[in-house]
Amino acid sequence: MVDKSLISRKLERMETYLNQVRQKKDPGIKSFANDRDLQSIILFNLIQAIQACIDIGAHIISDSEWDTPGTQAEIFELLSKNKIISKPLAKKLTQMSGFRNRIVHEYEKTDMKIVYTVWKKHLGDIDNFCKAVILRYNL
Repeated sequence: MVDKSLISRKLERMETYLNQVRQKKDPGIKSFANDRDLQSIILFNLIQAIQACIDIGAHIISDSEWDTPGTQAEIFELLSKNKIISKPLAKKLTQMSGFRNRIVHEYEKTDMKIVYTVWKKHLGDIDNFCKAVILRYNL
């Protein structure tokens, strides 16, 4: 059985991370690319929010006794397959998981244009994940 209190706590932390990002004023891409402090704040909170999506998904899958995902991307595929989130949202979250991995594991130099784009255009994907989980589990 899914631990609703655990998911609720993770959702609350995720909202804190997203609020930290939303509170920052948009200086434009050129200024953002040169502002290391702002980059750090945005990156940290995006990484934490994305990780919370991964953690919630992994918890749901584990407690539901579905197939074990082999990768983080498969977490979102399984959530979609089991009607927790839509296929288009699963695809977006899979891309965010890859974004998170590139930053955390330093696979390549972090492209601040991509970070800026995630900040300005893709927070809604995380919100949609939260809404889907809240609706599915009556939180």
